[in-house]
Amino acid sequence: MSKDRIARVEVLPAALPVKPHEDDSRGESQQHVFLRLETDGGVVGWGEARALPSWTGETLESITTTLGDYYAPVLLSANPFARNAILATCDEMVTGSGQNGMPAARAAVDIALHDLQGKIAGVAVHELLGGKITDSLHLSHSLRADTPHAMRDAALRYHDGRCLKVKMTGDTAVDAERLAVVTDAAPMAAIWLDGNQNYTPTSAMVLLERIRSSKRVVCLQQPVPSTDWFGLARLKQRSPLPLAIDEGCFSAHDVLRVARLEVADLVVLKLCKAGGLRDLLRMGDLATAAGLDLLGSGLTEAGIGLAAAVHAFSTLKLRLPPQLNGPQYLEDLCVDGLEINHSTVKVPNGPGLGVTVDEERIRAYGIDV
Repeated sequence: MSKDRIARVEVLPAALPVKPHEDDSRGESQQHVFLRLETDGGVVGWGEARALPSWTGETLESITTTLGDYYAPVLLSANPFARNAILATCDEMVTGSGQNGMPAARAAVDIALHDLQGKIAGVAVHELLGGKITDSLHLSHSLRADTPHAMRDAALRYHDGRCLKVKMTGDTAVDAERLAVVTDAAPMAAIWLDGNQNYTPTSAMVLLERIRSSKRVVCLQQPVPSTDWFGLARLKQRSPLPLAIDEGCFSAHDVLRVARLEVADLVVLKLCKAGGLRDLLRMGDLATAAGLDLLGSGLTEAGIGLAAAVHAFSTLKLRLPPQLNGPQYLEDLCVDGLEINHSTVKVPNGPGLGVTVDEERIRAYGIDV
């Protein structure tokens, strides 16, 4: 086994171009922070954090500062295989009281360490995690909340996909109309509804009654605010649809709370909130043991985060195709070697993440913080 030590740490904040025809509400670009680790033997590992403060509470500036000022000194001179010790020290330095510390920043470290480990050992990341159970993953496409007419057009573009994730706004009448036009436009797709925390327990029941006849709806995700555990519990007792929890479940501790309080039927797994690959799998194991189904999702990561999620989800049994929408919304994933064909992505088998990072393009998208 190589005795390589981490000799260089670079934090690279960047603004990546988005596809305006897919979602003009995103603007011209979205913010990411890339982490580059290089060993004294010249092996390079990459990690990525999506900066979306409305979701994880982490800004571009806070992720960049956390990685550069707090985590980098821990990583320098460390053994890339000492992941537990590295992350334990990182957690001691930056600990959140309300969620899961700095999960997106922590995930970038964890992904980069797994990439390094795989490259040094000559195995794919999924092999480090116990091995894939599928060679490829079908992906769910995301339909943002818009006018019913616009959502019908969007659904027509992805009518051949296996699953559509439909965003809702909390307006029960319009949301029911949105669902009706989407299911009509994509008659073969399973429907994954996302309430986006926009409902109260009572208004959610009104929606559920309106859509009761929609047979292809598999679940309703996070209908009420993430802090409304009692409301979610009441809704779970009355809902004819299985409920999924996302914003209310960031860690293995949250999974245990979900199971004990019986507030949901499915748990949404995301690298950006779990804080990395191993902790995501820990959440998955606990959820499965508690009789909860699993869903996989992301936060519109580019190719590095996307590849990491593909490796992790290839080892799990998911209820629906994961929603990894970087290819749907980003003009440039900044990697080569990801085989994506319409709604299907092949699990990489090369060492580490199994993709070639285009460092020149990442640096070209760099922004000052």
